[in-house]
Amino acid sequence: MEDASREILEKLLLVPGIPGYEDLVREEIKKLVGGAGRLWEDRVGNLVLELGGEGPRILVAAHMDELGLVVTGIDSNGLLSFRKLGGIDDSILPGTHVIVHTSKGPIEGVIGVEPPHLRMVRENADKPKPWHQLRIDIGAESREEAEEMGVRVLDQVTFKKLISYPGRGKMISARGLDDRAGCATLVELARDIAEGKVRPRAEVILAWTVQEEVGLRGARALAARLQPDYFIAVDTMTCCHPAITGSLAPGKGPVLRAIDNAHIAPPRLVRKIEGIAREKGMPVQLATAGGGTDAAAFQLVGVPSIGISVPMKYTHSLVETVHLGDYALWRRLLAAILEAGLP
Repeated sequence: MEDASREILEKLLLVPGIPGYEDLVREEIKKLVGGAGRLWEDRVGNLVLELGGEGPRILVAAHMDELGLVVTGIDSNGLLSFRKLGGIDDSILPGTHVIVHTSKGPIEGVIGVEPPHLRMVRENADKPKPWHQLRIDIGAESREEAEEMGVRVLDQVTFKKLISYPGRGKMISARGLDDRAGCATLVELARDIAEGKVRPRAEVILAWTVQEEVGLRGARALAARLQPDYFIAVDTMTCCHPAITGSLAPGKGPVLRAIDNAHIAPPRLVRKIEGIAREKGMPVQLATAGGGTDAAAFQLVGVPSIGISVPMKYTHSLVETVHLGDYALWRRLLAAILEAGLP
């Protein structure tokens, strides 16, 4: 992985931004792509970069939001109640390190875990507690102390992040690769187009959307405003479940997300892009998935859409894992599609 690519990806991974709280992510992306084209944001917070060009109008988007929590209350003993934003499995919550983002700055905390020594007295002791029975401990001993520290209801909470490179550096593992990996890929693609390294046969628009993890809300707003000829969702894709994703696996190239729970890509579009990849000698995988991407929002307004992804292990966990070979090919495949054009 090139140093410049790693720097962009790590920078975006470490910026907090749960659904509805993407402001800092958006501002960082603005800095990274400033001057590449006409840059604007809509009223719900989507960031759009118009790069111009001639040919079919192709909109390519990645979502900025990550899974996280929001403070819902402060108990008398200083512990914080919260709710989840996005599809977080309750079993991963106990024993995690978190950061509460307050108006006075970030505060470190932990989600307490019930020791096995004490669990025997609880019914269903073999099952994890549901999220609404858990609390965030920031070290405050009273509601007043927590408030003095700056905590308020509706403060966003993110999981403390560790970025590692397993497999002797051929993989990357971190919370938030879904979909900061896609965001970083579009930043690099924007720079390549602006610098003339990629010469599209299309009118290109790139977008970084909000609130994908809670129902594709940013993409729905954008689809109502923009009606491109084609839409490409640049997002990660859960792999390694033969019954659902077939033979999809990391290290075998990007994946054309043909079918998921919310969207079916037009077969002619799938085959066209597969052909472009083959002509360029790029490995590409075809697969179906669970879940959904921003592509579904555009299909609902009549825009031919597809998801182009990298396979990911351990989706929606604290150790989301992507093969860096797939990550590097992701941008090359998107560039090849734009240079070839779509019918």
